[in-house]
Amino acid sequence: MRRVRAYRVSSLVIRHRNLSEADGIVTLYTRERGKLSAVAKGVRRARSKLAGGTQLFCHAQMQLAAGRSLEIVTQVQPLEVFYHLREDMRRYAHASYVAELLDSLVHDESPDPPLFDLMLATLRGLDNGGDPPTLVRGFELKVLARLGYGPEMTHCVICSAAIGAGKAGFSIAQGGTMCGRCANAHGAAPLAPAALRAMREMVELPPEELAKRRIAKAVGEELERILRPFVDYHLARPLRSAEFLGS
Repeated sequence: MRRVRAYRVSSLVIRHRNLSEADGIVTLYTRERGKLSAVAKGVRRARSKLAGGTQLFCHAQMQLAAGRSLEIVTQVQPLEVFYHLREDMRRYAHASYVAELLDSLVHDESPDPPLFDLMLATLRGLDNGGDPPTLVRGFELKVLARLGYGPEMTHCVICSAAIGAGKAGFSIAQGGTMCGRCANAHGAAPLAPAALRAMREMVELPPEELAKRRIAKAVGEELERILRPFVDYHLARPLRSAEFLGS
C-alpha cells in the first residue's frame, strides 16, 4: 500500500528521548492513527520551532512526513502544554505513570479515539488540580476495561454469582472479584465493599467528573494494593514511573 507522504494528526506526547545532539524522538498517541514514533529534527536546539509542541504530555496538532523507519515532525501547533504538571513533581510523576502505562499497553498504529480522549482528560484533570491518586486509579480501571483486560467487578469470576454488598475477594490471576464462598475456597485477597463501590464508580464516571472526586485515604490504599499488582500482571515489565508515585 502506498503511504501518504504528509498528514496532520491530533497528538499527545507520551514519551520523549534524545536521538543526537540536536534531534529527538517523540512517541505520540494520536487520535487518527494511534501510537507512533517520529523524529523531531533540531528539537534540542535553543531556537527550535518544534520544541514547544513536542514536550512530554503536550497536546498539539502536528504535521508529519513519512520517513524510512520513523515519521518526521515537520510542523507543530501546541494546543495545551500543561505547565502545572512541570511545576509540581507529584503531579508530574502521576502524569508520567499514565503516559508510560498507555505506551506499554497499546500497539503501534491502532487508533482508538475514546482512549485518546481518556488520556487527554486525565492530563487535564491532573493539570487543573484533580486528586492524583483518584485520577490514576480511575485511568487504570478505564484503560484496562477499554482494552479488554477487566477486571470483572459485578460477578464472581469462579461461579458467576452476582457480587452484592457482602463479603467479597479479588483475584489478580482470575481477573477480578469473587463471592465470599469462592474467595475463601481459592484464597483470594479480601475486598472491602467501599473499595468495590469506588472501583465501579470510577469505571462509570466520565474523566471530567472523576477529576472532581477524591477517594477516602483507606479506600485509596486498598485500591493501590489491589490495582498496582493487577496492572503489572498485564504488562511485559513493571513501569519505572510507578516507583515515584505517592499516595
